[in-house]
Amino acid sequence: MVGIIVTGHGGFAAGMEKNVKMLAGADTELVAMDFMEGMTPEQLSEKLKAQIEADASCSVILILTDLIGGTPYNCAATLSVSNPKVRVIGGVNSALLMEACMCNITGADPEDPDKLVEELIENARESMGIFVLDIPEAEEMTDEDGI
Repeated sequence: MVGIIVTGHGGFAAGMEKNVKMLAGADTELVAMDFMEGMTPEQLSEKLKAQIEADASCSVILILTDLIGGTPYNCAATLSVSNPKVRVIGGVNSALLMEACMCNITGADPEDPDKLVEELIENARESMGIFVLDIPEAEEMTDEDGI
């Protein structure tokens, strides 16, 4: 089983949790921890540490954050140094979170946590795209009759 913790500024984590539960089902297993205004980094670190301990039976614990270098990311990275099961990914999007949750839904237990993280990031990148409106050019009208 994969322990999944989503964290970020404001209501980011709660919003991501609602998003994935709408898409994958309400019983999807993940924990959302928002870093709210007025909260200290130490308070967030304590919450993250407690959840890491609660997920101790998991083969890997993913902490997915909104921004690389932000307070949630930095707190998670600091905690990962002393816990070899923890992997931290910054810049999470819905596709990455959904795929991580699918590991638990399908019962897939990753043998190599680092390979899992690489695959999640690569698939998240591939899920992004730019909409380009492609309007065919109008054909020039030619006057074949000479009129």
